[in-house]
Amino acid sequence: MLSEVKKILWAADLPSHDEIFALADEASTVLESEINDYRQISELGKPGSLLDFQKSPLPLIVVPDLHARPLFMEKILDYRLPEDFVSGALTVFEAVEKGLARIVAVGDALHSEVDTKERWIAAEIEFASNIYTGPAISNEMKDGFAILGALMKLKSMFPANVHFLKGNHENILNRTGEGDYSFVKFADEGRMVREFITEYYGEDVLYLISCVENVLPLIAVTNNCVVSHAEPRFGFRKDQLINARSDASVVEGLTWTDNDAAQDGSVMEIIEELCALPSGPDRDKALENYVYLGGHRPVKENYKLRQNGKYIQIHNPRLQNIALVRPYRKFNPETDIVSVTNFK
Repeated sequence: MLSEVKKILWAADLPSHDEIFALADEASTVLESEINDYRQISELGKPGSLLDFQKSPLPLIVVPDLHARPLFMEKILDYRLPEDFVSGALTVFEAVEKGLARIVAVGDALHSEVDTKERWIAAEIEFASNIYTGPAISNEMKDGFAILGALMKLKSMFPANVHFLKGNHENILNRTGEGDYSFVKFADEGRMVREFITEYYGEDVLYLISCVENVLPLIAVTNNCVVSHAEPRFGFRKDQLINARSDASVVEGLTWTDNDAAQDGSVMEIIEELCALPSGPDRDKALENYVYLGGHRPVKENYKLRQNGKYIQIHNPRLQNIALVRPYRKFNPETDIVSVTNFK
C-alpha cells in the first residue's frame, strides 16, 4: 500500500485527468460520509468541522504545512517512530496502517514556498503571455498534485487515522468569501493554479477538488492537545467549531490569523471549551497538560511559543519536522518536535 502512495509522490509526469479525478472523487466520498463518534454532523447536514479524539488512546502525529514538498511527505511516512510512541520500531506508515497512531496534518497542500520564488515568477511571465500550462507552472503543479494526491489516497486508505485540516491555501477556486481569501505571495498563485487546472484538466476536476476542500475539518482535539491550521483568532464555542462552515468568522479565525492578531486568551478559551476536564482541584492540573499546536505563520527555529506558552507554532518551511503527541504525558516541544531526516 505504501508503494501506491509513493507512486503518486514520485510520478514522472502530472497525473492524468482520470487519475486525479478518481483520487478526488474517492476522497470526497470518504469525507462526506465521515459522521461518527469523533466527527458530529453539522447544522448543514454534513460532517462538522471538529474532530474529537478524546475517547481514543492513539498517539498523534501532527504534520505542519506541506506546501508542495513530496520529499517531506515521503520522509514522514518512512520515519521510524520511537519505542515510547508506538512499540515495534514501526514507521509512521506502518503505525497508521496497523491502527496504532493517527496523523493530523494542519493544511496547506499546494503552493510551494521554499526555493521556488523564481519558478513562480517564471510561471507569471508565462501567464502574461496567455500560456497557462507552460513548463514553470506545470512543474509547480506536479509537486503540488503529488502532495494533494498522496493525501487524498491516504485518507481513502485509512479514513479514521489520517486527517487533513483546512488551511488558508485550501481554496482551489481562489475565491474571497465565506472565510477564504484569494492568495498572492510570490506571484498570483491562487489564480494561476485555478487557471492551470481549468485548462489542463477541466472544470470537473476543479469542482471535485473544491468538494474535497469544502468538507475538510478545521480543528482537532485529543486528551491533551488541540490542533488547527492557525492560531485561533477568538475563543470559539464548541457549537461554532462544529458548524464552522456556516460562519465565515470561524473559518477565517482558524486559517488566516496573523502573528499578534489573536485575541488574548483565545487558546485557553478553546481548550476549556473543548476538553473533558475534571472538576475541583484536579482541573488546573489537567489544564496544565494541554497544548495547542498550529502552523500557518513560519518560524525560524523548531517552534515558537505564543499565548503564555500554550500555543506552539511548528511550521519551519526549511526544516522537515513533525510533532509527536503522546497521550500519557504533556507535550514537550524541546523533545517532541522531531526531524524526519534523522532516520532512513
